[in-house]
Amino acid sequence: MHIKDIISDPIMFCSRLTIIDKRGRPTKLRLRSEQIQIIEALAAGDDTLVLKPRQIGSTTAVAAYFFWRWFTAPDPQTYISLSHKLASSKHILDIQRRFYNSLPRALHRPLCVDNTTTMTLADTGATLMAASAEGKGGLRSFTATGLHISEFAFTPHAEELKATAIAALNGGQLCIESTANHFGDPLHREIELWDAQQVDWNFLFFPWTAHEEYSEEPPDDFETDGELDLSRGQQFWMSKMMGKLGQSKFRREYPLSVDDAYAQTDGAWIPALMLKDIQTVKLETEGGQLAKLDHNDRYAIGVDTGAGTGGDYSTCVTISVITGQVVDIRRSNTHTPTEWAAVVADRSSFWKNAKVLTESNGTWGGVIITELKHMGIPLWKDNDGKDWITNASTKPKMLEELKDKLSTNGITILDSWTVGELRAFKVDDRGNPFCPRNGIHHGDTVIALALALQCAQKVSVPDRPYLPDWIIQRKIQVARTSGSRKEMRRY
Repeated sequence: MHIKDIISDPIMFCSRLTIIDKRGRPTKLRLRSEQIQIIEALAAGDDTLVLKPRQIGSTTAVAAYFFWRWFTAPDPQTYISLSHKLASSKHILDIQRRFYNSLPRALHRPLCVDNTTTMTLADTGATLMAASAEGKGGLRSFTATGLHISEFAFTPHAEELKATAIAALNGGQLCIESTANHFGDPLHREIELWDAQQVDWNFLFFPWTAHEEYSEEPPDDFETDGELDLSRGQQFWMSKMMGKLGQSKFRREYPLSVDDAYAQTDGAWIPALMLKDIQTVKLETEGGQLAKLDHNDRYAIGVDTGAGTGGDYSTCVTISVITGQVVDIRRSNTHTPTEWAAVVADRSSFWKNAKVLTESNGTWGGVIITELKHMGIPLWKDNDGKDWITNASTKPKMLEELKDKLSTNGITILDSWTVGELRAFKVDDRGNPFCPRNGIHHGDTVIALALALQCAQKVSVPDRPYLPDWIIQRKIQVARTSGSRKEMRRY
């Protein structure tokens, strides 16, 4: 085969690169089916998101593809491996340096820059770079043609990392690949956004069963499970790995599906079985209305307020006092507290002058309460006429009452974002529920829902049903007609 044909084809080119195998020996990169799928997706020009099991070589495949792009670039293009820690991205550049050093002599083009973070070809100026979001200035002085983030699910400041990547790319190609970490991790958030058609990823998922090496010849006395759609060798390999890792960690690191990767984890506050009967609806992140207004009902609102600077969400949850069901959810992480008070007031007016409960001791609770007072919105007060204070006594109580409501099927419909928040909550060493800060969910809607349930306890339902005006007028007309006919009757 002519060398030009090899160089022009990323699969043929990458399959001839040299790697170090598990025994520490140099060998050719024999692309597996998963690696070929990744390279083909990237070659199509798509931004690519990969959820993978352990050790299928996805990082090597992406590094090889961008190495090919660098090597064949006709001009000064830049391809960057980005991580929160520089050591991680340097490791990927080391893989690419090994590719370069192992090229046939005829293809060895000189470098004008060659150090621990940069490789630049002297003839085209094309650059491979290792960078991190923690570096001074980030990537502000660079424009990347392609950018690779590995193990994104484990990144402690994922939003910062992604923002750095997008700013550097300026329309270039992004690839994020990772194994799962925990429910609601940064990778899971991207998958949820893709599933909701809010972001344009080429999403690739590889179950562990697609990896040929994840099978092992079992002993003669090994008993298989006939209900599992797995070969005898796969079942034996799985049983050994579960013995090493435990079932929950095995499912996370070697999933059969996306749901498997993000299944219930140890220490969860709400068991997955408790949520299985809840009807989950998909709404925009900003929320929406879940039920029609019922004039015979009364409504209560719980509010949790953020700063509106792109971090925590301000949330507003409205529930029916009669049924206890959630009827409306609103979220925003861009509204200022004053703007959010206006949103809450609008929801209160729409839901028949619904009473509102927001904590008074939060950073922005006082602002919301003051604004709502000025607008004449009815506010929750305790028996002494005081506002709600969230503390070590009231927070566990309101969350436990929410959990009781869920466990007795008192709540039957929620949006997928709120279900995600419930699943993200864990229990600390003292048995208290909390929402970890290292994922996409910070528990804001759950807190607002718990506050709404507390608020509902202070709202009474009228004894007489509400009747629309047209029904009232009809009853009056019928009564008048009946009265006039009564005078004409003969007895």
